[in-house]
Amino acid sequence: IPSAHSDGGGDLSAQLIEQKLEQKLAARSNSRIRKALDGAAGSSLPLAIDWRRTGVQTGYAGLVWAPGAHVWYSTLDRIAYSVARAGTHRFVAAKLTLEMVALHPVSLAAFFGFVGIAQREPLGDVARQIRRDLPPSLALEWAMWLPLDAANFAWVPVRHQLLVVNCGCFLESIALSFVKANGFALQQADWDGWDLGDAQAV
Repeated sequence: IPSAHSDGGGDLSAQLIEQKLEQKLAARSNSRIRKALDGAAGSSLPLAIDWRRTGVQTGYAGLVWAPGAHVWYSTLDRIAYSVARAGTHRFVAAKLTLEMVALHPVSLAAFFGFVGIAQREPLGDVARQIRRDLPPSLALEWAMWLPLDAANFAWVPVRHQLLVVNCGCFLESIALSFVKANGFALQQADWDGWDLGDAQAV
């Protein structure tokens, strides 16, 4: 349940960010839209939620990630105990290595695959997105999870590690939802006229 709530909330947050970006970009490229936005007495355009998208990503978290993560972290701890003593640098290094090399690539492929198929995307499109977006998404995950996992494995008891992971998963789910819907890199034309002030305003 926490995983499902985390991914559902992350997707809703991602959709909010996407629509704020779209409004900013549209306002810069179309003066009439900009005028309409400026004349809205400080309000923004209504938020249109894609509830099916949110439901699919919540389903992935509840049906795939949560049970898989429960099995993974129990198994990971047993493997690490077989090669090192708990609390040692070797113990933490073994868990980090398996986490980065085994879990993250598989979980990313599962995410893109499950969500794409559940949203009835052609299998060819799903495969292309995995080939295109998995490597940079994996690099982003490593940058985020390496320090978090190091602290988690070193200091948090195994029975509480999934709770820590779920907290990180909320931020991760925002990024992955955005990437799934838009691709890892937006087209350069989408960013024409975009500046730091706009980004901070979102």
